[in-house]
Amino acid sequence: MKYMLSIISLVCLVVVGCTNNQTPPASNVAVVTITQEEHDRLKAQVASLNEELNELYGYLESDPKFLLYLMDRDLDAAEQGRDTRGSFSDYFVPNAAKALKAGASRKDIAARIDRVVALAEKKVYLSSFVAQLMSEGGPTAVRSYADKWIRGSQQ
Repeated sequence: MKYMLSIISLVCLVVVGCTNNQTPPASNVAVVTITQEEHDRLKAQVASLNEELNELYGYLESDPKFLLYLMDRDLDAAEQGRDTRGSFSDYFVPNAAKALKAGASRKDIAARIDRVVALAEKKVYLSSFVAQLMSEGGPTAVRSYADKWIRGSQQ
């Protein structure tokens, strides 16, 4: 995990440093001129890091524990009043489908959907779509939407 965070941090620093040339530098930032050779070398490093990130991402998307962790993290964030990483329909439920496909149990997925419902019953919503589903059909609508989406993605 430290390796992944290091790579992500490095990519962010390099990408932001290489692409953010349209805004004037802050007063506490030094302006450095690099040669075309150095620029090309950094560009190649970014490309290489992107390949490694894609490989790591592919690995993590096939790890049910990691996908369940992402779901739990979003639920924790919603419960604590922080922003979630994505919406219920575009992020949470697709991660549930990926986790199931990667080997997570239906029981693990159901427990997280139950937690979405429990939070929604307390007026804590993972996204506005959950609020809409709750107002239109209650917990059954939330569970039905998730189940239908997951079944459709497994075919």
